[in-house]
Amino acid sequence: MKKRWALKIAAVLGAALLVCACSGSGSVPSGSPASDPVSSERIPDIVTSSQYSAQNIWGNGWNLGNTLDAKSDGSKENLGLKTETSWGMPMTSQEMIKAVAAKGFKTIRIPVSWHNHITEESGHKIDPEWLARVKTIVDWSLAAGMKVIINIHHDNLGETYMVKPTGEKVYGMDSTYGFCVPENNESLKDASLEYIKNIWKQVAEYFKAYDDSLVFELLNEPRAVGKEYEWSTTAGTEGKVLAANAIIKEYEKAALDEIRKTGGNNATRYVMVPPYAASPSMMNGWSLPTDSASGKLIVSVHAYTPYEFCMGNDTTFTAAHKSNIENWLFKTLDQEFVSNGIPVIIGETSASDKNNYDERVKWAKCFFGASKERGISSILWDNMVVYPTGTDKAERHGYFNRNACSWF
Repeated sequence: MKKRWALKIAAVLGAALLVCACSGSGSVPSGSPASDPVSSERIPDIVTSSQYSAQNIWGNGWNLGNTLDAKSDGSKENLGLKTETSWGMPMTSQEMIKAVAAKGFKTIRIPVSWHNHITEESGHKIDPEWLARVKTIVDWSLAAGMKVIINIHHDNLGETYMVKPTGEKVYGMDSTYGFCVPENNESLKDASLEYIKNIWKQVAEYFKAYDDSLVFELLNEPRAVGKEYEWSTTAGTEGKVLAANAIIKEYEKAALDEIRKTGGNNATRYVMVPPYAASPSMMNGWSLPTDSASGKLIVSVHAYTPYEFCMGNDTTFTAAHKSNIENWLFKTLDQEFVSNGIPVIIGETSASDKNNYDERVKWAKCFFGASKERGISSILWDNMVVYPTGTDKAERHGYFNRNACSWF
């Protein structure tokens, strides 16, 4: 997860103990508080609530954040399995996955970056060991009784990572595989389409025998990386966001078609589709693609809203924050999609830990209450960083101590 636009949602878990045998050191992250052996009542039950309706069969979920999505740009080298722990997370174990399911979460989102795991440029061949590692964690999650989401995550680059200073497209070790959302550059758009199609062709083929418990999310937060409108529409950039959404629609249609063409259960698999930056406030010009399957597309958004409380300076949850959640975010998603029979999954949501636990619990009850009322699944982002650790107060989204298999 990265810093985002000013209209994002935050979800929060509190502190509760759920101890199990985890492969790892058994110690909490350096400098962080130990898990507090108190009643699980401190985590509002509504955060881990199950299915709400026929339209929302996924319940609420948890993100395996900063793990298989960890990446390094600037090289086309296959970095192998070591990237899983390169952002400070321990190696994922089956015991961790069981602990998440035991907590009550019904869905796990497993963000995956692929561009550091390409072995051949032709067809963007994915390292079979990386595919096998993704499969292992997917299988553990399904065996634990959860539904699973996998995606293309941090493969979204800025144009500079795909272009030499002179302007020509790069296919050498001095660049990075991936895609971008370019301004007025058909060559980069074509290269991006090729990459997205090649990745989904392989991933879909690999998992096509899996049933509907596995969901594909086409892209994470597709956006114009490095541009002034990367995370929000500013004055004078409205037309650029509109143009970017047109490109994103083209990418998503191509990816969806590749998935459906592989056949098997992919012909009717649920697929999540995000607008620009997965932002509910940047959907101008965006719409779901046409699909050969009926009723199998899910709108995918991320929401760390209200931003001021969830990632900004506010530490107290106010009536204005409550109104923003209930009367803007969920009302918008309901009117645009849910009321029209289109399911919505909020793929990321969290409130940064600013040593304001009680206020975050208030937020959680409001946010997940509104989510339940509208029949929308919400999935908690978790990067295992808690107060007072972490250099960025906006990025303390730790709930589950994977080293100890306990909840902060």
